Amino acid sequence: MTAHKFSTRTKNLLLTHFVVLIFGFTGILGKLITLDAIPLVFWRTLIGGFAIYIWLKFRGKVSKKSFKDLAQISFVGLLVAIHWTTFFASIKASNISVALTMIALCPMFIGFLEPLIFRRKLDWRELLVAFIVLLGVATIFSFDTTYKEGIILGIISAFFASLFATLNGVLIKSHDASNISLVELITSAVVIFVYLLIQGDITTSFFVISTEDWIFILILALVATSFAFIAFTAVMKVLTPFTTSVAINLEPIYSIILALLIFGEEEVMELHFYIGASLIIGSVVLNTFLKKGPHTV
Repeated sequence: MTAHKFSTRTKNLLLTHFVVLIFGFTGILGKLITLDAIPLVFWRTLIGGFAIYIWLKFRGKVSKKSFKDLAQISFVGLLVAIHWTTFFASIKASNISVALTMIALCPMFIGFLEPLIFRRKLDWRELLVAFIVLLGVATIFSFDTTYKEGIILGIISAFFASLFATLNGVLIKSHDASNISLVELITSAVVIFVYLLIQGDITTSFFVISTEDWIFILILALVATSFAFIAFTAVMKVLTPFTTSVAINLEPIYSIILALLIFGEEEVMELHFYIGASLIIGSVVLNTFLKKGPHTV
């Protein structure tokens, strides 16, 4: 391996972990922003989608879609809206540690969704991961039900994130990832706006947001959504899926550590939570290594 290749790979590896750290900061921002989960996701998707549109337009990469393609991508955008709304609702109902630990259930759900969607046999490794995950959730639940609502919302969020990831994996084979993300984000914003309109929540007070909240919303939409997605898409073209998967698995760990450093005692949990969380997050890492191919370095 030449020095140039090594330096390029190292640079992209560092960028990957930086992006994952930004993803991990999403939960922090969700807690800092005082808006409820639904309007929070509306502003995130609207601003994030608009930023990606500007970026694509500047590069002349905005692509036209058929009605069928738009319908398929928009459906996945609806799943994104549900995933993010329940994720932030989980944080507000409990804390960041609980929400991020539940999101780590995604590989288990994907392990069951893929055989159903792609009509393949269930892998024994997926059953093993599912068993460890359920053991972790049971450990958390059995000792303390204080965060019951947050845990349930987190599990729902993980399910929709898994469904989104599985269907997105199909779409990305025939469409540009950035254009898919653009349609999904705008769809999410439109769906949420219509929902709020029907609920009668679009009033003058809806647009009255504190300066501090606007700052955090802009960071969430522009840095933790638009920039993070574009940067991660770029490194995925250079690094192997295995390498990026290992990095993504560190997101809950990064986020929980950041939450402890920033919020202190608010994020400190009982020992049984960390035992359960270790089982869940550990199963995610185990899943990645069990599915490591012979040439994934």
